[in-house]
Amino acid sequence: MPHKAIADKKFAFLGAGIIAGVFIERLLKAGITRPDHIVATDPREDRLEELKNQFGIQVHTENKRAADFGDIVVLAMPPGAVKAVLSESCQAVHEEQIMISLAAAVPTWLIESVLCKPVPVVRVIPNTPSLIGQGMNPYCLGKHVSETALPLILSFLDVFGKSLRLEERLMNAATALTAVGPTYIFPIIKTLRDASIRLGLSEEDAQMAAAQTVLGAASLVLQTGRTPENLKMMIATRTLKEADTQELFAHAVADAFAKISAAEKKLTE
Repeated sequence: MPHKAIADKKFAFLGAGIIAGVFIERLLKAGITRPDHIVATDPREDRLEELKNQFGIQVHTENKRAADFGDIVVLAMPPGAVKAVLSESCQAVHEEQIMISLAAAVPTWLIESVLCKPVPVVRVIPNTPSLIGQGMNPYCLGKHVSETALPLILSFLDVFGKSLRLEERLMNAATALTAVGPTYIFPIIKTLRDASIRLGLSEEDAQMAAAQTVLGAASLVLQTGRTPENLKMMIATRTLKEADTQELFAHAVADAFAKISAAEKKLTE
């Protein structure tokens, strides 16, 4: 059966923000687990109540009450809260668990330094298309991850889409590309939609056509293995000012990388 390595596993989410909600919803809608096999913690009781009502999962305001619950413990709190949460929960965590960190700019060594035992740590860069199993989630492994743990880790990541194992030194670059990436693409879809509406298409038709055009172009790259430079030659009419577009996106990625790197430096000083 698909994802059999994580069948019947329990999941604890320390932090219940947007990305935790994405992962929880995907786990449930994909039929990977049951609501009673998921617990989420957060200091915001209104957010916990929202998740409980929406998904029927267990919720707590105390992290240490959930830390020993999951076979997989997901760190989904803001980066600046990682040290405090792990210090509070350290005694409840055990070495048989897998800790999946979704906290941006927080290196595995920092997580390991706070834990009081050799827990396997995996750093994942999540992105929002994971909600429908179409994510691009690069990851790297901490020093305590054994080869025997890899099938469980890969089975978990496979639920959310594609994954790519990287050296940790490349994780900030990947964050600028994949985690921030949807914010580069959604304005393109919106612009194509709005321009098509002005030309007479209905809003519904224009949005579907614009989104499918972007999806189709991306799929063409992936499935043919041909470069974007090559594939654009299949279309005779080209009106986009490519140099301006390339500069815009290159600046956006570079700016995202700079901000993420600055955040990591601040966290690790």
